[in-house]
Amino acid sequence: MPAEVAKLQQRLDGEILVYAGYTLVRTLIEHDLADELRLVVFPVVLGSGQRLFGGTTDRKPLRRLGTRTFGEGLAFVRYEVVRPS
Repeated sequence: MPAEVAKLQQRLDGEILVYAGYTLVRTLIEHDLADELRLVVFPVVLGSGQRLFGGTTDRKPLRRLGTRTFGEGLAFVRYEVVRPS
């Protein structure tokens, strides 16, 4: 699947958005195919569930691009994936 996503990135001009697919997001991050993460953080602690970043094998530095709150305390946070120069 990473090879197909890389081909799609080459063909398309614009953004590819992934909604609520932590397995796919983990794979994209692991294969350096994600440029930016846009997360909505809900003000609820569940105590269980899947970790979004639990499946990566290497450190992936992020730079916060912005944060805003809306609704009943939801936070929208944008991160850029920092690649070595």
